[in-house]
Amino acid sequence: MNATAFARAVGDLCRENSPGAVFRLERLSDGDLIHEQAAGRFRADDPRPMRPGDRFHIASIAKTMTAALVLDQAGKGGFGPRGLGATLGDLDLFPVSVLDALHRDGGAAITLDQLLTHTAGIRDAMVDDAARLGGPAPGSLIGRLMAPGGDPARSWLPFDPEQPFQADAGVLNWYLGTRLGAAALSAPGAAFHYSDTGYVILGLALERVTGRPLGRLLREDLFAPLGMGSSYLAYRDDPPGLDGKRSLESDPHAGGIPCLSAGVSLSFDWAGGGVVSTTADLARLARAIAVGNLALRADGWRQPPGLQPPRHGVAPGLFRWVWPDGLSGWGHAGAWGAKMLVLPEADLILTASINDSGRGDDWHSPLLSALLSA
Repeated sequence: MNATAFARAVGDLCRENSPGAVFRLERLSDGDLIHEQAAGRFRADDPRPMRPGDRFHIASIAKTMTAALVLDQAGKGGFGPRGLGATLGDLDLFPVSVLDALHRDGGAAITLDQLLTHTAGIRDAMVDDAARLGGPAPGSLIGRLMAPGGDPARSWLPFDPEQPFQADAGVLNWYLGTRLGAAALSAPGAAFHYSDTGYVILGLALERVTGRPLGRLLREDLFAPLGMGSSYLAYRDDPPGLDGKRSLESDPHAGGIPCLSAGVSLSFDWAGGGVVSTTADLARLARAIAVGNLALRADGWRQPPGLQPPRHGVAPGLFRWVWPDGLSGWGHAGAWGAKMLVLPEADLILTASINDSGRGDDWHSPLLSALLSA
């Protein structure tokens, strides 16, 4: 293991004026800290050097956290005797009109397990529209925010049940109001398509069965037990002292824009990506999964149609990767350049963020190659 080469590779990846980046390496077998490093500047409006303990928006790594809560509640019987096989129709979560609009075949038969593994057949309201997948598509929620007059500073609700088909009322409302359900991609359970929409529904289901808001659930049932004291659900369960500019959080960048310094609201992210954390806290979560301290398990990998390499398996809230050099690992990644990777063959946990959505999903590969070089 070559920590010196890893540090040099970080220097090649992140320059002095790059978005703030943080990296943490721990040994999987015993939890020893091998290396931590920071690079770049914290924020555009606070251009001090980034520090290893600085907070960052983790984006979709939050799906692992939401999945952990869902599996915990399923084990306690919160979703009834069918557990993860419970359907949206079983849960009485939405009226019939909403269930019917979730999927062209009707959403009542969609299961929690299908939502957890992105196999419900539904589009991703964040980046898909009814005609196009990803991009983001012009008719997607992110596409709308990026368009002229898109109002990126506005606050978003996950869902407003009082006006379910009013697209601007909330994230799930956007899905319903733009009729994405009529353009469902497959029958529930038939194929993989990554979808934030499913995790919004899972967050609503958790709130319904527990009677607690998602931010409090995360804090009480996951963060506190694991000692993740620097983690919280942004905009919903913020820590005391956080100001309106969110100046305790490093800037995630999109298209060269330092989002928080520029006044962009990231409140559209919730159960599928709305958590702020640190590399140390993410390492605590990864270790808890690896050693079996949570109901969430890194096993039972499935390979549904539509799952593309380097993803070679999906489980609730987790992916398994096999990279071209043969190295394999599991964990989750986030759109802002966040990583939570467990590499059993290398006896490593890597948690990191480069705070830049424009660097691609594979930015970490040169770092791993350097680390594992002779």
